[in-house]
Amino acid sequence: MLGIHEVKVRVAEFLQNELGQEPEAFRFLKLAKSDGGWEGTVEVTELNEYLKKLGYPPIFDKNRYAVALDENLNVIRYGREEEEE
Repeated sequence: MLGIHEVKVRVAEFLQNELGQEPEAFRFLKLAKSDGGWEGTVEVTELNEYLKKLGYPPIFDKNRYAVALDENLNVIRYGREEEEE
């Protein structure tokens, strides 16, 4: 049976490959077993590329990503969550 540590490592590897960020940029907000797999929310610190192109000094955003995995730890869904106002 897979534990939460293995799931966390798999999610971090996936996000590192997809987003090009180092694991230090990730903060797990939620990671829980769901029907048929796992679901999680990860906060990722990312450089704001738009402001960088405008000549501003480095400004970082904290973006949230939702990730869903099946029981074999294959990522079946991920995407950036929109901010609530």
